[in-house]
Amino acid sequence: MPSPAPLPGEELEQLEGALSLYQKLHALPEPYREVFWLRVYGELTFAEIAALHHKTESWARVTFYRARMKMKEAIL
Repeated sequence: MPSPAPLPGEELEQLEGALSLYQKLHALPEPYREVFWLRVYGELTFAEIAALHHKTESWARVTFYRARMKMKEAIL
């Protein structure tokens, strides 16, 4: 049995939460924003992200980790 549709208030809360997350992501400075976006939404590997930026894979990993920490701070 399919789950019932969300109530209008719940749907609004979900949209507001998504908008808030989007705004926080776009407030990240570069290169954190792009690396986070490529890894999470683009589903690129660290090697692919590194190649796009002409950097090492370690750089991509560290930059993503720092971006995650900045997002975590912004959300909390």
